[in-house]
Amino acid sequence: MKELNKWVDIRKKQTREVTDMDVIIVKDESLNSYITLKEVKELTEPHIIPVNGEWITKLDKGYTILEYSPIDELYNVREHINDKKEILEYYFDIILQREIRKEDGLDIPFYNDLYLDVIVYEKAATKSEPFILLDDRDELKAALKEEKIDQEEYDLAYKVANALMKEIKEGKNRFINRGLKDYYKYRKNQI
Repeated sequence: MKELNKWVDIRKKQTREVTDMDVIIVKDESLNSYITLKEVKELTEPHIIPVNGEWITKLDKGYTILEYSPIDELYNVREHINDKKEILEYYFDIILQREIRKEDGLDIPFYNDLYLDVIVYEKAATKSEPFILLDDRDELKAALKEEKIDQEEYDLAYKVANALMKEIKEGKNRFINRGLKDYYKYRKNQI
């Protein structure tokens, strides 16, 4: 295995347009996962993406990103929630490893991103039925070609993604099945 160095700070993922947000990080022992709640207060411009032939706002003022960093899985998952408290998508980053770093006395999850992503677009985003997308296959292939990863890591990314997609299709993903439960449990105005 190569030494992949694509570490991601959980607090900064998917927030490049954001200029002000509340961030809460807690460890949920029952889930064996860290939960990060990022409530967007201000941003330079909304983050808009095409989904199912239409443009949707993925991130704007009043939106929330709820992120799970499970200790026992090779993925990280973000739940994008709009200002109407509707889930737009679940975005799974396939990862090589995770570590918890101490910063300013806090435990901060970091993960080593393995390029490949699984996205579950929900009805609030698709305006029809939810669907699953396997994303960044070209990025993963380029990483192999450029020797940023080796064949073992390439194969691992697909193995994790395929197992995850099967689990999602069967309705067995423990984080998707939680819906908005942790959003309501951990959001700032309830702490």
